[in-house]
Amino acid sequence: MITFDASPMVYWALAYGLALIVLWLSQHKRISTPVYLTVSILLFVAMRLPAVVLNRELNADESQMLSHALTLFQDPVYWRSVDGTTIGPLDNYLLVLPRLLGFQLDYTSARVMSVLCNIGSLLFFFVAMQRWFGSQTARTALLLPLFFLAFTQETDFVHYSSEQLPVFLLSICLALLAYLPDGFQANRLSVTAYVFGFVAGMIPFAKLQAVPQAVILVLGAGYEIWRMHRHSNQIKPFFLLALGGISFPALALIWVLWQGVFQDFINFYILGNAVYAGGSSWSQIPTQFGKLVLLSPDFTALLVILAAFQLASFFTQRKKDATATASDKALHLPLIIATYSFAALYAATKSGNLFVHYLAFCVYPLALFGAAAAQRFAFRPLFAILAPLLMLGWFGLDDGISFIKKRELNSLVSVEARHLLQSPVVMAMHPFQKSGDQMVVWGWQCRYYVEAQLAQGTAENHSERCIFEHPLRDVYRERFIRDMQRNQPAFFLDAVGKNSLWLQNKDTQGHEIFPELAAYISTHYQLVEDIDDTRLYIRRDRL
Repeated sequence: MITFDASPMVYWALAYGLALIVLWLSQHKRISTPVYLTVSILLFVAMRLPAVVLNRELNADESQMLSHALTLFQDPVYWRSVDGTTIGPLDNYLLVLPRLLGFQLDYTSARVMSVLCNIGSLLFFFVAMQRWFGSQTARTALLLPLFFLAFTQETDFVHYSSEQLPVFLLSICLALLAYLPDGFQANRLSVTAYVFGFVAGMIPFAKLQAVPQAVILVLGAGYEIWRMHRHSNQIKPFFLLALGGISFPALALIWVLWQGVFQDFINFYILGNAVYAGGSSWSQIPTQFGKLVLLSPDFTALLVILAAFQLASFFTQRKKDATATASDKALHLPLIIATYSFAALYAATKSGNLFVHYLAFCVYPLALFGAAAAQRFAFRPLFAILAPLLMLGWFGLDDGISFIKKRELNSLVSVEARHLLQSPVVMAMHPFQKSGDQMVVWGWQCRYYVEAQLAQGTAENHSERCIFEHPLRDVYRERFIRDMQRNQPAFFLDAVGKNSLWLQNKDTQGHEIFPELAAYISTHYQLVEDIDDTRLYIRRDRL
């Protein structure tokens, strides 16, 4: 099986060569669009392969979602068996797919799903740009997000994150929005409007954080339909847009009512996310965005390059182009791009948390600005490819400096890391483990679930909401103890300590601070061992 060391020089040289071929293909109309897109996707897959084959946690969210998927495969009722907190149910259900196909749920299978989401986002972005700006500009516009997402090695952009599915759904909506006028001309407007609404209605169940961007696209779709309504007097597309928008939420509502988890849905998804979203005020958003950007050198480079490209396009634009383009006819398009970008900025910063992967919401809105700039350079093709060329140059320079200093081109080294790691505490569980067992980790170390391949015994697989003070803490604690009593997991791990994210003070954050839980553990479980600063408890009937 393929692995990557720190300096795969030939592979890297071939990848940069392939990137230059993609750049060349983008400017040659004689090369068909399917060929151009195929080579572009090949480049993306090739540069994401090091992350895919590295079967190690790159971000704690990966383990959290894999743990949810392991549990949903055993008990598929969301908000009963699983609470993803800020992560939407669709993100977790998507990860069940590899298990249904017979594959192990590990970091490799998660990143395969990540690659598929990214490919879908790139393709639907291209479709939207082709409709709005024409085929040639669309080819050029694709290069910037393609090179950024392919060559970055920052773990926030290459791990399976909860932003990737909603970004994919947003890209579908973007493409459908661009094709609404074509639907009118081909008498397919009603179908397009319904599908648009249905996909937009899925987004809150992928991640509530993406809703502001979805709202902007829905408003854009409503405006497009109204524009066409003035000429046709058709009311049906408005109705079908609304019907599509409520279809998926209605199905979800029926599901949660049928399964008896409606109150959990309200408490832990709606109210819980409302508490989480209260981090930044409007006035703090620019500062928060600046802090986020500075944490990501690659995104900083993208932003600087794009800003310079945008300014240059304004200064060099012809006063009157000889040929009208699709974008000239859609005077509302700049407003959509601007508001969509602001909504992305809001989504990335509102929580107040400095999580760089939130910037994934901003990549395609920025690429929209790049497309508009590339359109202004339509008669100067060498200028049009300047931004993607600089982006590629940034990664080449960064790789070159890294190689000179550390003899390292690839930071995602997978030598002897193709298989799941087994932590000492997980290995200690093996003699007592049986098929269908569940475990609970108090603290924040979801990697143990993935390594043990065990479902979680409580809906929430990390306990920070049962520990920190907030308005819903008692509600979270009540559910935690109720789940313990219902599922009677075979293993209970108190991971508070050096291996736990955020939660490391045993005196103030160990499970003993929750009296009802401490009493339950004392009665039904036996402390077997303290291994690598993690306390392993096993249910007494297993000993």
